[in-house]
Amino acid sequence: MKIIEVDEELYQYIAANTRSIGESASDILRRLLNLSSPKNMLKEESRAVDNSALLKQESMKAAEQAANPVNTDSVKAVAPAQTEVAPPKKQSEEAIQRVVTRLSNVLQSEAFRQESKGVMRFLMILTALYRANPESFAQATESLQGRTRVYFARDEATLLQSGNHTKPKQIPETPYWVITNTNSQRKMLMLEGAMTSMHLPTELVDEVRSYFSA
Repeated sequence: MKIIEVDEELYQYIAANTRSIGESASDILRRLLNLSSPKNMLKEESRAVDNSALLKQESMKAAEQAANPVNTDSVKAVAPAQTEVAPPKKQSEEAIQRVVTRLSNVLQSEAFRQESKGVMRFLMILTALYRANPESFAQATESLQGRTRVYFARDEATLLQSGNHTKPKQIPETPYWVITNTNSQRKMLMLEGAMTSMHLPTELVDEVRSYFSA
């Protein structure tokens, strides 16, 4: 991996073409330039190797069966053991409604509506999400970490280590810090990811999006 420097205009262009949380600059440029992803190339090579090995194994098995015929009537199929997977922890309806109520109150408040800075609205929404359900908020932010970038942390130093221009700010009334040098589209992706993870209704997500679509 090589590091290159780009000016602010190019950085904003790349960031504006982000389609999902965690998508790296390299992935974005490859998509824009219609280049194959290295991962896809490796998967195709791996699949070809696996198919070749499978064909060889089947050929050896057929030859062995021809040399040593077996009475198939005496062979019984054994069902593979099934492993039970615990379902992800689901928030109760009461807990979800508590978040909905708190966030709705913030969105309708005079302070929020009069706030002109997107970053302040961003922080006010994050505060509401945390204060309404700290446990659910913690789970949501953990799932939003990118492959090469950390978006949320419990200290400023962690965010500074992931980039020199992250501009971390502490989310008011919480122990969390968040990067703020992102554009409105990326901020909304972060909020949408957190709200979806916290099982908030689509209508509320759309209402929040209206404040970051300009």
